[in-house]
Amino acid sequence: MNRVYVFCRLILLFGIFASAPIASVAAEGVGSSTSSGYASYTSPLVSGGGDSPYLRTRPILDTGEAPTEGAGWLEGFRLPLLTRIRVGEYYDDNVFYNNLNRRSSFVTVVNPQFLVPMRLGKQNLGLAYSFRGSIYENASQNNYVDNYVNAFGDLEFNHRARLMLSGSLVFAHDPIGTMFSQGNVVNLLNEPNEWHEGTFGAQFRYGADKAKGRFDLYFNFVSRTYDNHPLLTKRRDVNGYTLGGTFYYRVMPKTSLLVQVDQILSDYQYTPPGAPSLDSLQGRYLAGVLWEPTAKTAGSIRVGYLTKDFSDSSLGSFGLPTYEAAVSWAPQTYSTFRLAASKVANESVYAGATFSDSQYYALAWNHVWLKRFSSRLEVNAREDKFQNSDINNRGYGVFAGFYYKPQHWLTTGLNYFYNQRHSTRDELDYDRNMIELSLQMNM
Repeated sequence: MNRVYVFCRLILLFGIFASAPIASVAAEGVGSSTSSGYASYTSPLVSGGGDSPYLRTRPILDTGEAPTEGAGWLEGFRLPLLTRIRVGEYYDDNVFYNNLNRRSSFVTVVNPQFLVPMRLGKQNLGLAYSFRGSIYENASQNNYVDNYVNAFGDLEFNHRARLMLSGSLVFAHDPIGTMFSQGNVVNLLNEPNEWHEGTFGAQFRYGADKAKGRFDLYFNFVSRTYDNHPLLTKRRDVNGYTLGGTFYYRVMPKTSLLVQVDQILSDYQYTPPGAPSLDSLQGRYLAGVLWEPTAKTAGSIRVGYLTKDFSDSSLGSFGLPTYEAAVSWAPQTYSTFRLAASKVANESVYAGATFSDSQYYALAWNHVWLKRFSSRLEVNAREDKFQNSDINNRGYGVFAGFYYKPQHWLTTGLNYFYNQRHSTRDELDYDRNMIELSLQMNM
């Protein structure tokens, strides 16, 4: 496929959709805002859902307010259907995250999302399906289609008691050069590592919104099984169980102190004969403060101690400080800064290493310049120290995105990424540039 043709094709799409009339089934008022909003962006190379069993905490810096959503109707049904379709064309100068085997490619991305929300009295329910596929011009072994099914329920018993449920089933992959195929392994693969995953989550909240005290109890289960390349992945099949709770005590109308305790059990499904088991129990004990959203600020800071005990005594027990902080500041209604930092323990992705002591920092700026034009800038840095290993990875990233809404249901975007990693092992070093043109349609 000719590269000039690819870009011309997408530019033509921009012109067609920018001049198209507003669809008659689109309606304001569902998830809408008065401003043009910030474009919600997920890297096309990020695979899987937010409940990875290897990354023990989700990223705490979100992408800002999503573009306006619209509402349509299924023919013959009385349920609303929210639809979001995202297509993009991008150039990646290092698709395998590997400087020793560097390859560049143009990539076409298609990501439709469908959500059927239902409301029964005070109860909110929903069922969603999406898939994300990519076609690589110069790295066809990285082509993929991932499928996601999600369900949720928000059950309000009274003004004090509430139960939130969620579940998902995912059939996805790890892009070549990530997770368990980093470094020289890239040369051995003609397709990505594929997996399926099921998750279930429940959170019970007791306490009225304005009550002096309230608490959350939560349970999460995730099970991931790899479907190919058993020499690389058989030992990576894992079940993860999280049980915890957080107590909040309001000391000011918009400020609460908090105490949080959680336990995470990692249960690996296969251990090679004679090798130590990676099964472990991780505990976190945190205290902090929560600022509920005001006109200009919101956020939370949690600081504490983390323990990790392996079922195999030869791997030892560990204790280290841990923290999570995320604060947003809006000096103007159209401009928001978000600062995040975390220090956590994650499961290892390298043979021989037991887990990673990971630190992450990010600063983002979302700004609405005009009613239809907005931007997002972000810089981030991270360090991963792998225990019982000589691997120490450090890196940073830069992101810039510019978004234009020619119609209320359409967002066009231009995104640029740069990220770099320096490792104590040369084969794990890489630097990477990506530039993307995208279209997002909400119907």
